[in-house]
Amino acid sequence: MVLKHKYLYYIYFLLVFKLKAIFTKEFIVNNNFNGINNIWTIIKNNQFENEDLMFIFNEDYYDMSLNKEFTNEFNIISNISFIGKINGTIFDYNRFKKGTIHFMLNEFKRITIKFENIIFQNFYIEDYYSSEVFLIYLKSNHNNFNIIFNNCSFINNDQSLLSLNMECVYRTTENPTYIFNNCNFYNNTRKLININGIYNDINNEDEYCLIMKMVNCYFSNMNYDKYEGTNALLYISNNKSKLTIKDSVIENIDSKDSVPIINTKFLTLELVNTTISNCYTNYNYLFNLDSSYYEHCITIKGSTFKNTSAIFSGNNSNYEISDSIFHNVTLKKSIPAIFNSKASYFYINNTEFKNLNLISGIWESESSYSLYNTKFIDIKTNSKALLHIVGKDVFFTNVTAENILCVGDGGNTSMVLFDSNNIDGIKKFYIYGLNVTNNFSNGPLIKIIGNYVEMILDDSNINKIKTYGPIIETRTNKLNFHMSNLNFNNNINNNKLECGTIHFSNDLSILITNSTFDNNISKGEGGVLCLDNISNLNLNLTTTYFIKNKAMNGGAIYISDSISKDIDNINDNIYNNIKIENNVFKENTANDFGGAIYSEYSKFYLAHSKNNLITFNKAGIMGGGIYSPKYVDKTIFDLSNNIIENNTINSFIDNYASKPSYILLSTIFEDDTINIITGEYISLIFTLYDEFDHIVNDITKFYSSITLKLTLTNEDEYDQNNLNYIIKGNICSFINGKCELNNLRIYSNPELYTVNLNIENYMNEIKFKINKIKINILSCINNQIKMYKNDILYCENPICKSNCPNNTAICKAYYSEIYNDIEKNICECIPGWKNENCNEKVYIDLSLFFISYSNPLTCLLKYLFKHFGISTILMMQIIDTLLGYFLGISIQSNGNESTTNNLFVESINYINQMENFNKNNKMIIKDKRSSVLNDYENNLFTQKDNRNNNNNKELPISVNYINGRKESNIDMESLNIAYGKKGKQVLIKKIKVINFIIFKKQKRENIWLELIFNSCGYLIKID
Repeated sequence: MVLKHKYLYYIYFLLVFKLKAIFTKEFIVNNNFNGINNIWTIIKNNQFENEDLMFIFNEDYYDMSLNKEFTNEFNIISNISFIGKINGTIFDYNRFKKGTIHFMLNEFKRITIKFENIIFQNFYIEDYYSSEVFLIYLKSNHNNFNIIFNNCSFINNDQSLLSLNMECVYRTTENPTYIFNNCNFYNNTRKLININGIYNDINNEDEYCLIMKMVNCYFSNMNYDKYEGTNALLYISNNKSKLTIKDSVIENIDSKDSVPIINTKFLTLELVNTTISNCYTNYNYLFNLDSSYYEHCITIKGSTFKNTSAIFSGNNSNYEISDSIFHNVTLKKSIPAIFNSKASYFYINNTEFKNLNLISGIWESESSYSLYNTKFIDIKTNSKALLHIVGKDVFFTNVTAENILCVGDGGNTSMVLFDSNNIDGIKKFYIYGLNVTNNFSNGPLIKIIGNYVEMILDDSNINKIKTYGPIIETRTNKLNFHMSNLNFNNNINNNKLECGTIHFSNDLSILITNSTFDNNISKGEGGVLCLDNISNLNLNLTTTYFIKNKAMNGGAIYISDSISKDIDNINDNIYNNIKIENNVFKENTANDFGGAIYSEYSKFYLAHSKNNLITFNKAGIMGGGIYSPKYVDKTIFDLSNNIIENNTINSFIDNYASKPSYILLSTIFEDDTINIITGEYISLIFTLYDEFDHIVNDITKFYSSITLKLTLTNEDEYDQNNLNYIIKGNICSFINGKCELNNLRIYSNPELYTVNLNIENYMNEIKFKINKIKINILSCINNQIKMYKNDILYCENPICKSNCPNNTAICKAYYSEIYNDIEKNICECIPGWKNENCNEKVYIDLSLFFISYSNPLTCLLKYLFKHFGISTILMMQIIDTLLGYFLGISIQSNGNESTTNNLFVESINYINQMENFNKNNKMIIKDKRSSVLNDYENNLFTQKDNRNNNNNKELPISVNYINGRKESNIDMESLNIAYGKKGKQVLIKKIKVINFIIFKKQKRENIWLELIFNSCGYLIKID
């Protein structure tokens, strides 16, 4: 039973299908007057409910100029089809205006009008400005219909082709109103399709009043209407319409009129696998997609745009662009090249922009952009920015930029310009996987401005960039910046006035980690990072490598704030949280200061720093590793937990330095007052130090222009206007940290002065850490002549005639003041020389009793006093010895008095002096010396024998040989000899010593002998 009902169902289905086919009426149309004109009569007379009309055109060619009516108008209630041959049937209007078709749809039922395999050509109206005349016109009071063109072509038509006026009653999501399959449009002028409608609001984004599809269509050699604004290849003015162009080609369009290819309002556009090439229009844009009130979506997928004018314009749109190509766009107007859409959102994925030559940028600035897997290659722009964003959030992921040339105004052109628009809220600019290489910009490559921006730059590569400004520049009031896994290599900032290849300023929160900066160059400050005008700083710099970077100052980092020049005005309430750990600064170079780091940041001392390696960096002037001009206790982080080594200046080690800070006096004086004769030379050496207490070894002579000038102040504070002195050699320069006043001379009347030191040719402050120096000017010494010039005293040495020898005579002044008379000054021989010219040498007269003198009186007095003294000494010794001889005396050493050992030593010294003298005068006294030694040694051994006999104690005697001569060391501490009656022997011994001294006396020799007799000591001076 079930099976029987199943068969009945199939039978019913077949009957219905058969009946449907039966109610389609087919008409064969012939190419003649009657055949063509009967079409319109048949349509009028054969429309019935549920009956379709089909007109078969089985010939290749139909002359549509045979129409007797200019316009054929029908009220359509049935589906109508116009079917040509498979290879195409030509409807040739022969450039005549007859035969236009008007379809009127007044009933609320779905109607389908289909054209298949038809070629419409040569439709023309002589009145070119008849803009309301169309080849096919349809008017409907609803939107429940379909117009289908399959395998149709429109060729060489000079009039508008299709027009639709309708009212939006139904809301559709999928059913297309217009369908073009495999259609071609060649060499047509004026617009192809015009759609107008009366619409109601539709708020659901998936519902539309009109859906149009163009699949596998071809458009070429179009020229458009001269009516601007409402005319184009396709014009749609309807609420919530949708146009899909798929697998199609639009090419070779060069319109001299100001109309676009598509000009619409409220349109959702889909371009899928479509190629648009060699298309140009004076309208500026190929697609004008305006949406003043509603957002609409433009989807571009798998499409190619090559050799075109600017492409899209219109506001309030959502763009979804994927798998597409935009190539070879050249513009000579300052308009966005691809997207001129304000208040829009762009999602761009797997898309390439290549070989663009622009005056402006790629898109309009006041929209949001999200880019994924997008490439910008071989682009040149003369604009302010290639990618300009104002007041919107932006997201870049896996974006590549190669061979970008930004050649706008110097310092005011960029590849990316992000402007937060000074609004209160935060704006986001997130970049992940940016790859930029071989780019040039006449300004920063990426520039961030505005009020408050949060920026992320992760997993990116920025290489081989040349800019006239920083590669990345931020000039926001407040910035949160996160940078990680960045490779930033071989980049150059050619602007000497712009700081760093990455520049930050103002209120900053910066994280930089796991990044590498290698071989970057800044012609200004900061080879990599430049942080200046800092108001707040939260810096986290960790695990980052700075290798072989170069700058004028700060080979890797330059950091400064707006108050560093006035350290006393530091606001301690400024928030600072700085962490610098586990970084490597290696082989960086500064032309001037700070091979690795240059700091003027007044809060840098608050930084937590450790495990940083700063090595093999170089500077041209100072601070091979780290440099701070001044206030290093504030502007330098703690160096103790870091490795700072092998940093150099011209191969000399200089790990860290500052500007010259203070000066010390290196010359040492016994007291603070220096006594000099007026005009006498004085030497003062000053040493220059930096704030690290290092001598400023100015290898490059950068500070050689710094001069130190010494002046004097009178100690009398009430007499400062009477400073009568002349000072010479009081200015010196610092060479290798030393300033030497080696030729300082002061001419003055005797006076006490205070030294004043001043630095010249240097704008900064250098302190003098020197005690107060006083200079006391003395008058001339003996045998100097006091001279005066401008009432200032100076001294001159007397000048004698030329025959007065310098080596054997002295010149004595005749006058003590004012005159230095060569005729009257006295040439006096020095002792040992005589004759008029002091050229005869005076030798010693070795007389036993007197010394020869040239002056008789002097000789007499000398003789009397000398021998009287000697006689007195002898008498005293004889008396003392005789008393001992008769009375007996015990001689002991008490440890405080000289003993016989002293006598022996003095005797030996005397003999040595005599020997040296006689060697010079070729005299030999060796025999005398031996005699004295033998006598003295015999005396000592005699004393020893006597003492051994009397006291049974040993007298310690040692004889040493020093320098080839025998010397005796006799221990007399315990010597205790009782002479008794043997005093005669002592007397005889003493007389022998005295006689030796007398008879061997040399002329003008002074010998002091200490002779000890018994318990008394006598000091004898024998001349």
